[in-house]
Amino acid sequence: MQEEEMTLLTETDPLVNISSPSNTSNRRELTEVTVQDVLDKAKFSFIDVMFLVALGLIAMADSMQACYLAIVLPVLKCNWHLSAAQEATATALTLCGTGFGAIFVGPLSDRHGRKPTAAITSLVLFVSMVVTSFSPNFAFFLFFGIVGGWCVGGSLSIAYTFWAEVSSQKYRAAGVVVITIFWNSGLAISNGFALLVLNRIGWRIFTAMMSLPAIMAVIIILFLPESPKFLNRARKDDPTKLIDALRKKLRGSNTYYNLNEVRIAREPDTDSEGTLQESSITRSFATIFGDELRKDTFKILATYSCLQVLYKGLLYVVTGIFAKNFCGLTISDSPIDQNSGSNDDISECDTLSNGDLINGILLSVALYPSTVISVYMAEKIGENRTLKLFAMACFVFCAVLLFCLPTALIFLNIGLLIFSVAGMSLVLYMILPQMYPTVARNSGFGLVDGVGKLVASIGVFVITAALESSVRGAIGILVLICLLIIVQSFLLKVRGDLRDSEARISEVNGSHRKDKVGNSLPHSD
Repeated sequence: MQEEEMTLLTETDPLVNISSPSNTSNRRELTEVTVQDVLDKAKFSFIDVMFLVALGLIAMADSMQACYLAIVLPVLKCNWHLSAAQEATATALTLCGTGFGAIFVGPLSDRHGRKPTAAITSLVLFVSMVVTSFSPNFAFFLFFGIVGGWCVGGSLSIAYTFWAEVSSQKYRAAGVVVITIFWNSGLAISNGFALLVLNRIGWRIFTAMMSLPAIMAVIIILFLPESPKFLNRARKDDPTKLIDALRKKLRGSNTYYNLNEVRIAREPDTDSEGTLQESSITRSFATIFGDELRKDTFKILATYSCLQVLYKGLLYVVTGIFAKNFCGLTISDSPIDQNSGSNDDISECDTLSNGDLINGILLSVALYPSTVISVYMAEKIGENRTLKLFAMACFVFCAVLLFCLPTALIFLNIGLLIFSVAGMSLVLYMILPQMYPTVARNSGFGLVDGVGKLVASIGVFVITAALESSVRGAIGILVLICLLIIVQSFLLKVRGDLRDSEARISEVNGSHRKDKVGNSLPHSD
């Protein structure tokens, strides 16, 4: 049976009978479907819940890792007597680790699969944070902080890509909402734990606790199937893994199709001559910057990079508005209580205040409605229009910050500005998996995410330098960035179907296959 199956799969016909028929003469009587066709007919089931929980925990681990660094560094500055340069170095190098991780983990995912890459990066993140909690000195802390940043940068892009490849079109947007809500919850949980127990348990136990979502994600991922789309494109002769993944994904979902009566359209990776090619880092980037996708890649890179600078710069500007008593606005507060006797606990110096942590919780809670509303708008009016509307809203709210308004209006305006920036971020997370074919999907997502974070680290440096001399000058930079995003949002065109990118790549490569009577066969996931 296995020999017949392998012989069948090496023939030129890209339609593969996943039920391994013994009589190949009956192949043309089977229903021709794609992986996405099968997924679209499946009902939402328990396996989808497991996917969302696992991928949501990956997203939560991302936000908690970034948030814990902002909470713990001021403590270490006091206890280890770090200089301002050392503190800035830790932040910058961790951000760089996140950026490079996003760039280089993506191609590994495209070559070796979503499941193993997500599991390994999450496991290494867990280990790095646990080891960090035993750091004897700053150099040790910094090294494993960079390792954790590298893992976080790669795993977040995998979370959104993985869901895009295992979900039906009907539930895809709702899943993006759930994953993003997990990310928002990571911010709230980190600040909440710091507010309630940091002064009692110390930064070491706090750091170890922040690693829990990562190991929980690993445990759940072990019980999940690989992405069927990845297996369908990456396989050579043996469809066994694809069959097993589809059956596991569809178990209990009352699928419309009987997998014993259909053939799955084979999607091999081919060069311009139709020769089967293995996925590789160089080939992934060759696809991303190929003739068909080059312009779109540069457009989305510019848009996403500006958005990352705007998002991270806004956090510093909002802090500066209160710290520098901009327009007479100030909030006075006291640092976190200092009750622990351990020399590793918080000492009496300039650490985060209770107000800072409460503001962090409120900020994360404010992101929830933005998550739901932005996805709803994208579903109703499209990603392009939603992105343009949020970009124009950001420009208006940033410009209003230049003027002195009553305190209540300043708070409202900042909230609406954060709402709009978060909305744009989520829309781009919906767009990115749609722009690239399966062979380079995670590479493209990771490249854009990584470059955006690296550019943001430079942009934040410029904004903080401007903030030292003038709050209005820093706000003015944000206004210019909003203008750039508006221009880029009008230049960026999004294909609304994941399968469009596959067809476009096939056309460019000249890899349309013909059936036995010379008819062109569909190329789709």
